[in-house]
Amino acid sequence: MQLQRLVVGKGKTSRPSEAEEWTKEYYEIEALIEDPTELEVAKANLTGLIDGWLSKLKPTTTETQKSQSIDELFPENLRHLLVFEEKEGFYIIKPRQFLGSENFAKIADIVKTKGGGYISSCKNSHFRIPVKTS
Repeated sequence: MQLQRLVVGKGKTSRPSEAEEWTKEYYEIEALIEDPTELEVAKANLTGLIDGWLSKLKPTTTETQKSQSIDELFPENLRHLLVFEEKEGFYIIKPRQFLGSENFAKIADIVKTKGGGYISSCKNSHFRIPVKTS
């Protein structure tokens, strides 16, 4: 089998809010492959290039609101003590420094009201809140 042309296409579909229409960004790259042994390498390179383009797309309005809203649950005096990230369906909240018992209790209360909890795991200890209930 003599392969000469490789086409790789990928896209991202998003909906900024319930009131807005779905949008789709799609990229497709065509490459001429002279050596069939380079097929997998070429495919991986083209896929990586498209993934890079898709990752640079602006987040949808809904994604931006989620990221902003989770840290807004905490008052400013606690917010600066914490680092926020979203991972595997949870908002992960890690302390930047030692919190002390009073701040820890305040943060734990806020997390608990959102259906979350504290995960004790030595240096990987953190608070987490399910994304869907925040």
